[in-house]
Amino acid sequence: MFFLNRRFYGFVVSALLLLATDLSAKEALSSMLTVELGRNSADTDETYVDLDLGFNNGMHLRGMLGKTQQTVDGQVQESDSRLLGVSSDYSARFVAGFDYEYWGDKTMLETWTNRFKLGTNTKDWYLQFRYEDRRSQFPTSGAAYVRPNGKVVQLPVVSNVNSTGKGLNVSFYGLYPMALTLSYIRYSYDLDVAVLGKGPRRTQLVSSSNLDMPVGLETWRRSADMSYNLNWGLVGLSGSQGESVVDKSIARNISAYLIWNMRDDWSLTLTGGQASTDDSPETIRYGRVAVSHRW
Repeated sequence: MFFLNRRFYGFVVSALLLLATDLSAKEALSSMLTVELGRNSADTDETYVDLDLGFNNGMHLRGMLGKTQQTVDGQVQESDSRLLGVSSDYSARFVAGFDYEYWGDKTMLETWTNRFKLGTNTKDWYLQFRYEDRRSQFPTSGAAYVRPNGKVVQLPVVSNVNSTGKGLNVSFYGLYPMALTLSYIRYSYDLDVAVLGKGPRRTQLVSSSNLDMPVGLETWRRSADMSYNLNWGLVGLSGSQGESVVDKSIARNISAYLIWNMRDDWSLTLTGGQASTDDSPETIRYGRVAVSHRW
C-alpha cells in the first residue's frame, strides 16, 4: 500500500503538472537565489543555499542544500538537508508540484520524504492539498523491551518507520496589504512508534536528542503566518505547534520576520524567534539572516 500510494500520487501530480504548464509562454518566470545563516542559544549554526529557477515553459525547478552544526557536551553533531523539487507556475490558476527531501544525521535520525502538492489560486485565496510519503530511520542498538503482557520483543540495530501525511494550506489575500496563511498536516504510521519512548520495565530506546529533531516523528503539525506589505518590503509573525507521536509532548515555535527590498533584484530577510517543548524547561532563542537575488 505504501508503494501504491506513492505511485498513485506521483502519477496524478505528473499529469496535473503537464496540464498546469503553459507551454506557449514566451517569457521566462523569475528565478531567485537565497543564502541563509542562522544561530540559536543551544550553540547550533545553520547554513542554507536555496535556488529556484523559472523557465519560459511556465515551470519552476528548485534545489536546496543545508547543514546544521550543534555542539553537545563538547562534541559537534552535524545534520544535512537536501531538497529537489519541480512545480508549475506559482501564480497560475492551478498549481501542481513535487518535492524530494532528505534530512538527517546518520548517527541519530534520517528521513526521506516525497511530497506531492496540488493547489489553486483565486482572486483572494490560495488553497493547497499536500500528501507526504516519508521513511524515517534511526539506530536502536538492538535493544529489547517488555510488552505489558510480559512478551520480550527484540528491536533491530536500525529501525525504519514509514509514515504518510495529509495536509491543507489556506492563504487569504483579501485584506491587502495584510495576508494570512493557515496550515495543518496529520501523519499516520505503519507501527506503534510510542514503543520507542518511555514505558514501564524498560529504558528509553531512542535518545531524547532524536525525539527533538525538527523533521520526523510527529502526530500532527499546525501553523499560522500573518504578514503586512509595506512600500519597502514586509513584516510578519509566524507560529507553529507539533505533537510528538512518541510521548505526546507539544513543541512550539514563534517568530517575527522582516523583509527589506534593498533593490528590485536584491532583498534582505531578518528573522528572530524562540522554540520550546513541554518536556524541557529550556527555551531556545534563534536568529537568522538571509540575502536573496532575483532575476
